[in-house]
Amino acid sequence: MTSKEIFDSSKEAEVFDFTMRTTSNDLKRVNTYGDASYISTDQELPYDNEKDELSSVEIFVAGIMESMILTIIREAKIARAELDEIEGRASVRVTNPLRTLKVIGVEESPIIENIKIKIYYYIDDFTHEEGEKFMRKAIERDPVYQGVKEGFKVDVQFLFQL
Repeated sequence: MTSKEIFDSSKEAEVFDFTMRTTSNDLKRVNTYGDASYISTDQELPYDNEKDELSSVEIFVAGIMESMILTIIREAKIARAELDEIEGRASVRVTNPLRTLKVIGVEESPIIENIKIKIYYYIDDFTHEEGEKFMRKAIERDPVYQGVKEGFKVDVQFLFQL
């Protein structure tokens, strides 16, 4: 089922539902599919800096940052603010990372301890204080940031099938 199949125009202003599918046929690489594209990775953390693809934690952080920047761009357009440039940089700390490398004897779960994001921007005709206020208000309208900040409700169900 795709988001196109479950779209209900009567709820358009209130809710947007969509689905994704994730598979691993070879138990090495994981592929996640949206309606028209997919992402693929074979590592949880970016240990191999020679790889062309992002790890799953990098994809997660990229989703946060991309959503923030897209929201800021949208809010700037709505406010008719002259946003000239914008760039984000993230610093991520993961504790107990050796569990992701299958190190025997490491029992603690890896945890994203913190994500520090810096957004560099310039808006014409805004003072530093006005810019700070605008940016804070803009990210409060970002669904991904809100979910991460408040904590998502995630329901997991395991279905054993042959």
